[in-house]
Amino acid sequence: MDGPALAREYYRAIDDGDYEALREALAAEFVHRRPDMTLEGREEFVSFMRSDRPDTETEHSLDAVYVADGNRVAAEGRLLRTDGNVWFRFVDAFEIGERGIREVRTYTDSRGE
Repeated sequence: MDGPALAREYYRAIDDGDYEALREALAAEFVHRRPDMTLEGREEFVSFMRSDRPDTETEHSLDAVYVADGNRVAAEGRLLRTDGNVWFRFVDAFEIGERGIREVRTYTDSRGE
């Protein structure tokens, strides 16, 4: 998969609770850096997504996916609650490696729309 396809698969797998597909999209050395925490390692991230995130009934709505080069992709979107309201807006910067997504750095705007 190319970078944009991997980014889209990342969100699809999280939203659908498809943790095996999520695991396959991530490199073993995966790191997720977000404003409130850093998760290091594919297994730690998948475990957090499965069991520890505050709300598993959300949906990522992508507004745009940008490609800087083959190894860098950014996605801009909104995280929606089950009622369709915006929880927050985000930009995720992806670093893609030969074995999958190596890093995601998340930037958020809690003001919503």
